[in-house]
Amino acid sequence: MRDVVVIGGGLSGLSACYELERRGAAYTVIEVKRRFGGGIRSARQDGFIMDASAFAFRPIADGALLKDLRLREQVIQIGSDSCAFAAGSETLISALAGRLGGGRLMRMALSSVGSLGNRYTICLENGIMLDAGALILALPARYAARALWNLAPDAAEELARFRYDAIYRVSLGYHKRDLSRCMERDLDETFPFIITTDQPERLPDRDHRLIQAGLRSADDISADDAISLATKRFAGSAPPLVAQVDYWAEADLLSEYGAAHRNIVSAIRSLLPPGLSLIGSDYCREAPNSQGVARLGERIQTGRRAACDALSYLRAAGGR
Repeated sequence: MRDVVVIGGGLSGLSACYELERRGAAYTVIEVKRRFGGGIRSARQDGFIMDASAFAFRPIADGALLKDLRLREQVIQIGSDSCAFAAGSETLISALAGRLGGGRLMRMALSSVGSLGNRYTICLENGIMLDAGALILALPARYAARALWNLAPDAAEELARFRYDAIYRVSLGYHKRDLSRCMERDLDETFPFIITTDQPERLPDRDHRLIQAGLRSADDISADDAISLATKRFAGSAPPLVAQVDYWAEADLLSEYGAAHRNIVSAIRSLLPPGLSLIGSDYCREAPNSQGVARLGERIQTGRRAACDALSYLRAAGGR
């Protein structure tokens, strides 16, 4: 019998699973894609290592976690207050997933969640039904809203109000001689951030530079158009040696992440039934990304805390 079901195998969901694994709980993680990590994905091309999500992140305070996952040596400094994983951010996802021994259901889409007696029920779109004593939803707001319409309609209605920014992450690899201008001067509402590094772990050598620029667009644009716009803005006529464009519709929540956002999230969580947790970047107290630099620590900690809360609930309910 499953103690806990975690729905969503992004960073928050995997962090919850990691904690459940540490505590010897029986759990299953359900992921709609064929791979874990959500928008966190890394790729190597011609000596450049590029990330689909933000490749720079604020230092992770949980040194014990990095040590346990053997990732300390993978963290490199790329700015005064920002780091990166030498082999790409997917390194973190792979390390977490590699520790999991619980059940996993991949390429399984969630239809809805409900309750029957003292158990939660999980209905997948292929007709499979599961049950659990406690439930952790690690989903963006619009997917969580759809799942919760029957079980917690007031919470679902609030989640359905969340809106997202359209940010394309354009990664470009260049030889340094083609990037003589001060690129940061070109930032505006269209290009709200740019992150660069010449750390050799991410590049063919020190004579090259990796750029990741955020491109905001009100309309759907092709990858070629996004690359063309970023190239003209930051490198003039010089073509990039490598280029990659990534877009995930739920990557950038439109929120000021101040007291109003925290109050909304607190109100939504208060509308959820006992034993059900809602985690993920949409529900962070601080913005998950600031000027293109990710904050991973809160997502990791809330995932682990949700696992602890689920097990505390099960104990209090007598092993429900």
